[in-house]
Amino acid sequence: MLRAAKICFIYMLCALLASCDLPDNQNEAAIKASQDNPNQPVATGSIKDMSHLLLGTGSVQGVYFPIGGVICRLLNRHKNAHKIRCSLESTGGSIYNLKEIGEGNFDLVFAQSDWQFHAYNGTSTFEKQGANKSLRAVFALEADPLALIVRDESEVKTFDDLADRRVSFGYTRSLQHRIIDDLLEAKSWSNDNFKEVRPMSDVKQVSQLCDGQIEAIALLTSSLNDNLRGISADCKIRLIPIVGPEVSAVISAKPYYRAAKTLKGMYSGGEDVMSFGLGATFVASESTSPKAIYHVVKEIVENFRDFKSLHPSLAGLSKKELSHAGISIPLHPGAIRYYKEARLLHKKQ
Repeated sequence: MLRAAKICFIYMLCALLASCDLPDNQNEAAIKASQDNPNQPVATGSIKDMSHLLLGTGSVQGVYFPIGGVICRLLNRHKNAHKIRCSLESTGGSIYNLKEIGEGNFDLVFAQSDWQFHAYNGTSTFEKQGANKSLRAVFALEADPLALIVRDESEVKTFDDLADRRVSFGYTRSLQHRIIDDLLEAKSWSNDNFKEVRPMSDVKQVSQLCDGQIEAIALLTSSLNDNLRGISADCKIRLIPIVGPEVSAVISAKPYYRAAKTLKGMYSGGEDVMSFGLGATFVASESTSPKAIYHVVKEIVENFRDFKSLHPSLAGLSKKELSHAGISIPLHPGAIRYYKEARLLHKKQ
């Protein structure tokens, strides 16, 4: 049912975006007609008079293509006033987007918070390409915190209670395992602090937790619904908070991390649980029009309730986090201008 709902949601947004482009198609026809008949003037507000903002998003089946569609729809509603026209393309995701914006092929792109950091600093995958110091952050979207899961009857109450127990954090190179490794480093722990750390797929983790073969597993909050959908009624689970000075140390050392809650609606538990992880961000180039970026941020903030309601992943989004959560590069001047006006500029900016 959830998968079918996601597909319906994507098609609805594509239809909405297409409907917003109808006036522009009419403008294009007017321009063509004027070219055929030089004596006929082009109508005021045609795309010839507008600047164009091109968004790089993600896969059509993913979250960020429809979110990009919403952003363009909000911006295009008032395009005749601010003279900015928005369109979007589906892409291969964060790394592709950041390379393309570095080459001037996009004006605004989605990027996972860690890849934003690495592209700006020329580290990790971007070491060969080199640092792109012209990247500028625009806003943060939702967090994707780590979900540490045990059986409901487990004696485990904190992360430290996992010592000398059998656990799994996914495959060794999985994203959740990398996040755990950063936490272990801050705690001066290693795999030797556990009875056993079993590398395995997310599906197998859930199965072995329910069978009692392991005592705790780690998933990303974004994957909870998919991975927990099929568990039996007698496999009741509970999430363990991941908090404390070591988490603060990780976020301080690697500012692409952010503290965040796994909301109770995202799993079968009855309360929000605090943890930390990565997040989604939108990134522009320093050369991207400050006016365009100003209006992008303005439209999101001034339509914030509607914006949040358009996708379940945005439910925990806060206006106060837009300018800083998981952002580790300078803000775009256009974004700074609006955040100052709206009194949403974080003190660290």
